[in-house]
Amino acid sequence: MLSSLTLFSRHLSGKGGRIAALFVLGLAGAASSLASPLIGKAFIDSVVGQRNFALLPRIALLLLGLAVADLLLGSCTRLLHARLSADVLVELRARLFAQCLRAPLAELERFRHGDLLNRFGSDLPKIQTLLVDGVLGFFQNLLFLLVATAILVKLCAVLALWSLLGLAISLFFTVAFRGPVEKGTRLVRAAMVDLSHFLSERLGALRAIRFHQAQQADQATFSAHNSLLVRRVLRFQTLDLAASGFPALALTASLAWIYLVGGRLIESGAITLGTFVAFILYQGRLIAPAMGLLGLVRNLQEARVSLERVAELLAKEADAFAPAPYPCSPTGGIVVDGVSFAYQGKAPVVAGLELRLAEGERAAIFGASGSGKSTLVQLLFGLRVPQQGEIAVGWGGAGAAGPLGGGPRLGYAGADPFLQHASVADNLRYGDGSFTDSQLRAAAKLAEADGFIEALPQGYRTVIGGRGVALSDGQRQRIGLARLFLQNPAMVVLDEALSALDPETEARVRRNLLNHFFGRSLLVISHSLEGVEEFDTLYLMEEGRLRQVTPAELRSRLGAPHLKGQVSSLEPAGGRAKGELRLIRGAGRAFGHEQ
Repeated sequence: MLSSLTLFSRHLSGKGGRIAALFVLGLAGAASSLASPLIGKAFIDSVVGQRNFALLPRIALLLLGLAVADLLLGSCTRLLHARLSADVLVELRARLFAQCLRAPLAELERFRHGDLLNRFGSDLPKIQTLLVDGVLGFFQNLLFLLVATAILVKLCAVLALWSLLGLAISLFFTVAFRGPVEKGTRLVRAAMVDLSHFLSERLGALRAIRFHQAQQADQATFSAHNSLLVRRVLRFQTLDLAASGFPALALTASLAWIYLVGGRLIESGAITLGTFVAFILYQGRLIAPAMGLLGLVRNLQEARVSLERVAELLAKEADAFAPAPYPCSPTGGIVVDGVSFAYQGKAPVVAGLELRLAEGERAAIFGASGSGKSTLVQLLFGLRVPQQGEIAVGWGGAGAAGPLGGGPRLGYAGADPFLQHASVADNLRYGDGSFTDSQLRAAAKLAEADGFIEALPQGYRTVIGGRGVALSDGQRQRIGLARLFLQNPAMVVLDEALSALDPETEARVRRNLLNHFFGRSLLVISHSLEGVEEFDTLYLMEEGRLRQVTPAELRSRLGAPHLKGQVSSLEPAGGRAKGELRLIRGAGRAFGHEQ
């Protein structure tokens, strides 16, 4: 666990001044707390015992001064502690989020979204508490405990021995509960993750739930997750009561025994009443740092789970995948040279793949579902790393300058664009907030989206809901295409980017795409065989390889076995007449519509 904690210790660097200030403030607060029993002892021995009432004003002023000092010290400590804790937590979250953005997808895809969210929401705050309160609390409580123990020994060595014995028994009980506490923490965390993931998944798919009429089933599943979490939390609370109750009981029993022994010592004249009262007051002061140290042990037990869960994500942080831009293609287009890639534990998706796309060339790739088209797109954008072969993309410069400005080397639009719960304008500016309103409108017009956007209740300021739930599929795709026009890349990759548009709108958008990106490389992933004459080169992807084909060959292969996966849903049991009719209805969809 300590090795896992060192993984996060860097978040304390640069904060030495604040940590030292908190430590000094803590010591000052401890000194103020330790002074109070001595004032009580002076009151009993001098005022009550010796009838020296002249000390009363001085004692009262001392008590008032200590109260003011405690207030000031406590306020400064809380404010400084809150700022330090917030800074550490912000850094931890930023670090974990950066890892999620950079790490290889294969490393992250094994985690459910709810599991990742739980690490941000539950695990990181525990680590932050351990870093800030654990380090400061350990040294402050230990020093306070040593000073208080020395004072207790000086007041009465016999009573101090019994006090330390009670502390040792409390520590024994705390350590004894380590295993059950860690197990209970893991069980509660697992139930929280299951519930968090279920909610994250279902709240993002409310329309799908109603389409499938699964409301009742999902309500029952939610109740089951909720009930399991409640049962485990209640069980853990019972365990927690025992884990904290037994150490507290040991300290209380020790205090009770000290009263018995102390009474006998007063009766025998071994100690004065003032000494005994001061000892009891210091015993009370001793319990606080003792419980603080015991609480630190408890926090370590619970934080172990959080440390392990977050360290699991950060374990390969040094090797985090932050792909450098691909080298520039000598042709200014795209070169894929002998690239192979396989997902873990599976056969290669692409094997020795070759692709040459010259500058300004328009190419389309066809193939059955699962043939490797989407994997090729991910490889081109660096989402996956080729296990063999090399990829080169573009000249390395920005896209051609135009009314929308210059953009990146490679741009993408797909069938399901990412949309936030934000306004249309904010979604269009996703990734680059510098675009002006006029640029947004120009891009929206090219994507045939300006009309429906202006018809929304607040136009471009209308909030469209998570994943664009307030829009139709075709409207969402046009938002994604408008974003592509805004990016204005030097090369364009379209992956079924017009699949939800009606034929008339699609024809207009396709024309705008061809005109706006004229002279730039264009790679289209498609299932539609209409409009193939608009491309310079046609490829058929089979078994992870690309083969150049002619339009006539593509059409002749329409009923071939390797294309059954993409056209079988079009064909009635008795033949292909209905499927052909569906293809006629989709005529002109050169940029992809899986009918």
